[in-house]
Amino acid sequence: MRSIRPVAIALLASAALGTVAVGAANGHGQAAAPAPALEADTRSYIGTWALGDSNNNLFNVRLFPGGKAVSTAGIKGTLAAGARQSSADQLRELGRWVAWGNGVRIDYTDGWSDWLYVGPEGLSHASWQPGQNRATVPTNFGPAVKLSGTLAEVVGVYRFPPAQQNLKPYTATLLSNGQAFNDIDDRTGGVWILEGSTVVIDWISGWRTTMSINPATPLQLRHWAPNSDRQGPPTGGVRQGQRIE
Repeated sequence: MRSIRPVAIALLASAALGTVAVGAANGHGQAAAPAPALEADTRSYIGTWALGDSNNNLFNVRLFPGGKAVSTAGIKGTLAAGARQSSADQLRELGRWVAWGNGVRIDYTDGWSDWLYVGPEGLSHASWQPGQNRATVPTNFGPAVKLSGTLAEVVGVYRFPPAQQNLKPYTATLLSNGQAFNDIDDRTGGVWILEGSTVVIDWISGWRTTMSINPATPLQLRHWAPNSDRQGPPTGGVRQGQRIE
C-alpha cells in the first residue's frame, strides 16, 4: 500500500523530532513522548489534509478536536475509479491523533500510522505500516497540504441512507480531487462537484446524490435513480446524511 522511499528520510525524521530519543514501540502502540519543548501547538493540525501514498495516490485525512481522525484510505489504499463493490474498511480508516515531536501522529485501528509535522521543506507527512516500530525509518513520506474553505468542509467520509427504505446506510467518501466512492453499488466510483451550497455526486452506477452544506439544512440528502428526471422529485424523498468521526 505504501512503499519505502529511502531519500534522506532518517535525517528528515530526526530533524523533526529534535535530539530526543524515541522509545521503543510495537505496532501502532505509543512511543516515548518527545520533550514538551518540542511538542507542536496541535490546534493548527485540526482540519482536513491532502496526502499521498507510495503509489502517488491521493488520500485525505480529517483531524477532529478531541483526538479522533478519519482517513479516506482503506485497507487497500485509495481505490481505483470504477473498482468492484467494496466494503467500508476499503473506504476509510478510523484512528486517534496525539501530539508527537513537532507535529501529530495518527494511529489507525488497522495498524497504520501517519505523522504530520514541519520538516526542513515545510509541512510533511510520513507513514509506518502495521507492526513496524515507530522509532524506525518510516515506510513512506512526502508533502502534506492542509485544505481550506469549502473544500475542507466537504472532503471526508459519510454515512448515507439510500433511497430504498429497506436498505442499510452506506459509506461514502469524497476526496479533494473530485473522486467519490461508496460501498453500495456494484461499481464503487463516482465524481462530485459543488454547485452553490450543494454537493452533486454522480455515481458510475447512474445514481445521483446531492448533499446540502447549507447551515440551515446540513447534510440533507436527495437521490435520483438512473435515467430519472434530475429536475423531478428525488427517489425516496429527502434523507439525512451523517459525517463519520
